[in-house]
Amino acid sequence: MIFSSTRNLITNSILPGRTIVAGLRRAADNDLPNWSLWAVFCLASLCLVGAADAQWLKGGFDDLPRPLVDSEPFDLIQLNKRGENALLRVKPLGKAMPTKPFPQRGVLPFEYFADFDERLEVPLSSVETIQSFNQLLVQEADALVGEKKYAKAFRNLLYVYDHGGSDDASMVDTMRKCMFYDAKENFRAKDFELSLSIYEDIYSTRAEQNDLDLDEPLIDVIMDCYEGIIQNKFDAGEYTSVRANVIAVAEKYPEAAAELAERWTKAFVKRSDELLEQAQEYASQGKGRLAHQLARKADQIVPDRPEVLAYQEELLNQFPLVVVGVSQPPGDADPTRIEHWGARRTGRLVQRRILELSGLTDEGGNYSFLNGTLLRTDEVGLRYTFEINDEPRFGVPRLNAFELSTRLIARGQPGSPSYNLGWAKVVDRVFVEADNKVTFTLKTPFIRPEALLSTTYEDYDLSAADAAGSGEVESRQNGPYVLANLDAKVATFEVNAAYESVLDGNLHPVIVEQLYGSMSSAVDDLMAGNIDVVDRVSIGDYQRLRDDPKIGIRPYVLPTVHLLVPKIRNQELANNLYFRTGLSHLIDRESIVEDVICGGVEIDGCEPISGPFPLGTEENDQIGYAYDLSAQPIAYNEPLGRVLTELVMQPKPPKRLEPIKPPSLTIVHPASSSAANASAAIARGWTQAGFNTEVRELKPGQSFPDDPNWDFLYLEITVEEPLTDAHRLIGPQGFAKDVSAPIEQTLRILNYARSWQSSSSALRRLHRQVRTDLSVIPLWQVTEYYAFRNTIRNVGRNIVHLYQQVDRWKIDLSAKEEQEK
Repeated sequence: MIFSSTRNLITNSILPGRTIVAGLRRAADNDLPNWSLWAVFCLASLCLVGAADAQWLKGGFDDLPRPLVDSEPFDLIQLNKRGENALLRVKPLGKAMPTKPFPQRGVLPFEYFADFDERLEVPLSSVETIQSFNQLLVQEADALVGEKKYAKAFRNLLYVYDHGGSDDASMVDTMRKCMFYDAKENFRAKDFELSLSIYEDIYSTRAEQNDLDLDEPLIDVIMDCYEGIIQNKFDAGEYTSVRANVIAVAEKYPEAAAELAERWTKAFVKRSDELLEQAQEYASQGKGRLAHQLARKADQIVPDRPEVLAYQEELLNQFPLVVVGVSQPPGDADPTRIEHWGARRTGRLVQRRILELSGLTDEGGNYSFLNGTLLRTDEVGLRYTFEINDEPRFGVPRLNAFELSTRLIARGQPGSPSYNLGWAKVVDRVFVEADNKVTFTLKTPFIRPEALLSTTYEDYDLSAADAAGSGEVESRQNGPYVLANLDAKVATFEVNAAYESVLDGNLHPVIVEQLYGSMSSAVDDLMAGNIDVVDRVSIGDYQRLRDDPKIGIRPYVLPTVHLLVPKIRNQELANNLYFRTGLSHLIDRESIVEDVICGGVEIDGCEPISGPFPLGTEENDQIGYAYDLSAQPIAYNEPLGRVLTELVMQPKPPKRLEPIKPPSLTIVHPASSSAANASAAIARGWTQAGFNTEVRELKPGQSFPDDPNWDFLYLEITVEEPLTDAHRLIGPQGFAKDVSAPIEQTLRILNYARSWQSSSSALRRLHRQVRTDLSVIPLWQVTEYYAFRNTIRNVGRNIVHLYQQVDRWKIDLSAKEEQEK
């Protein structure tokens, strides 16, 4: 062929762009023979940096990208026999698009679709057809309609509508018919929700529906869609959603939906009766939890039916029950674990401490001696006396003077399960002063000895432990509740039988903790009435809970502090401060707090921090006595972060001749959605800066990985008393064990704090030291919230633990209206 021979002849030719264009223009003006015109055209195209090859669609329309609507717009020029029927893909011609019939003289200017600046021309006499991008989309849409791929066809037509085709009445009508047939297909596939959205759009925007291919009026078809949606949700037990759908359709279509609403109202009552009957059957079998679940559903489907409410009251007297949605499993149920939310929560439920933090004061925590009072009995702070009140209380173990003194002594003995280094350093003597009095003296005044005495009531047989050489004893559940059953998703806590003799007449409910992978799912169930309490609310759900009159939402008195503990595996970078500083500057703290943690909601107390201690909130800043406000959070500065990390990795002759290869980093985090989302956001920033970063979730209940394959540990801790909790985070007893000598010295000073001025000064110095050497990398603090239905009374305000006032909880089904926030 002439085309082939011409191409072979000029394959290695190179001509300036202007010469090529001039040749094309002369060929057109002089009406050269067909083969000469085509030869010049081929020469021009081949010489333009090889772009032509990509634009000649030798396979015809089969070479076009599919689907067209996802590609950049282009036009197609089909040449006639004079141009050997070539098909060219060009940039949109716009105003240069000629109208038919094409003139026999003149040229058509165009540019190839590729990113190429040269402007070309082709004789109009060689042009057979020109198709715009919109025309191509309509053509493809027609083919898709023939294949019954209506949704894909609609995408093409919608593009055309948005790009100049809105005035084409025929095309708009085709769009609506395409929508209609797509709705019919979805209806046949029982995708009623998608069908409904299409049918309602047609119904609301088109007065006449007579030409639609329907066996019944369109409004009846819409009712059929609602019927299918309601039936599916009804079968799935989504009764709250079902009722909302029926109410909505009845309000939207009062006349057309009257029959549907009446029919489903009767179905709701019937189903409510069935659920109530099943609940009674379960109750007769002693299956209280299942009975409660069905009674709740009976109330959801037809709220406030007198017979259902009466049975719920009866059921609560027989099986009092509160269901709590939780974000972490119980763990080892230890109320002193600062880094494990689940263990802290359930620890307060099943394990009481002789001295417990009950709130905050201007001078640290407020501690309660559960069996009486603790008094300072001298002026200098060296002598303290416990006075024991022997009156029994529900959920508080009995304790005599001998047992109390034994526990105080054990607290200072190495090898004892309750050993505390800080207490061992300051205690001098412990002795029984009377039948109800125990006195201890200190070697040196200590500002808050109560904080060192968070020891259990457990019965220690120290002599037996010493004889065994283990120093270990078996712990008992001595709180108001005991763990009765535990599986992967549900933990059941029942009233501790040890306190049956001192029950105060209140029907203390069984506590059922239901584990959720997402706290938003727990909130959904709380609002639907499936559960009663949520222990930890995602900030993103805060507003919708505030707006619900049947829900109360309140903050815990203590925020959580979020940190990264570094243990970088690359030995050349492990202890490099500049590298840690660079990575810290690559964390966009403000954006993560605002967008990832708070979901765009502005919450008091959720903000970046510069140290390992909580800042507090505007409403409650008492915990902030350890925070140094002069130390600013590390600012997000990507250029600086890159410079610092790259500087560290540069060659340093003669010690290191080659640069350090950017290491891959691993962040491990506890099993919670908040930690997972925040860790992922940090990882994205580091990966964008050139450090491939992966995120790994720890096993449920784990706070520390059991393997060395990680570089950063994400911690979310609850600091009750910075004076004593500093050792649990930093230093030999903490998570960040590798600390500098100045930090070790400051920690030693804290062991002998004599005044709030000196202790606060030492803690703020520790804050600044951590901010400087980044032995832990401060991130942010988060205000934590709990939420509950208004049927649960006396949950408490300004509480440290969810179950802090569990002995006062009361279920009141009559509280159906407004909840005090």
